[in-house]
Amino acid sequence: MTHKYRIIGCIPARYASTRLPGKPLSDINGKPMIIHVLERALQAATLSDVIVLTDDQRIFDVVNDAGYSAAMTSQNCASGTDRIAEYMQESHADIFVNIQGDEVTLDPLDINHLVHTFVAQENPQMGTLSHWCTDEELLAAPSNVKVVTSVTGNALYFSRNMIPVTQQGENPGKGQIHIGVYIYTREILTRLMQLEQTPLEQTEKLEQLRALENGIAINVTTLDEYQGLAVDTPEDLEKARQLFKR
Repeated sequence: MTHKYRIIGCIPARYASTRLPGKPLSDINGKPMIIHVLERALQAATLSDVIVLTDDQRIFDVVNDAGYSAAMTSQNCASGTDRIAEYMQESHADIFVNIQGDEVTLDPLDINHLVHTFVAQENPQMGTLSHWCTDEELLAAPSNVKVVTSVTGNALYFSRNMIPVTQQGENPGKGQIHIGVYIYTREILTRLMQLEQTPLEQTEKLEQLRALENGIAINVTTLDEYQGLAVDTPEDLEKARQLFKR
């Protein structure tokens, strides 16, 4: 189904992380975190290649020395999307999958699921992943972005707050938590880069709202089962280390 498109996985990685400096090179069980993510992404049969995009020579060298693809991007890229858009100028791919460099438990099958759903659409623009959750604490945490979708599976809104809520303003018992993996066509990525920041994006500090506010459809592939671990803090890193020890 995906043979007519060249689909490439891109992992934007920068060295300067506020909460965890040098995060991509953090050692997990004798291997840098970025390599763990890269090797998992390479297991996704739908991707023709996976490349790390960085502005840091140390990250570039680590990936290169391990025998994988890396490309240097400029230091003034404000986001991972900017990095991919810059790399797109020299790539022949039709579709780009934006993979977070800290999703250490990334399931290659989830990427395949996202890609298959995306390319099966009539006129795909942009897509992402989410999972159902009933844990009130997780749903309440502003670090977990929530999403609500239409009957056709397109995102209606993303928020750091709980959405939807009942008429009384209460948690309805379950919600969809967004997973930060994106897929876009070359045309949409080009268009996204030409758009200014939007009011809702600035309010919620969520880049994907720029697409919605400009009428770009984001199709959401919802997973029933999801065991993700994104490494954001030293505590997360310790969790990841324990997990990989098993």
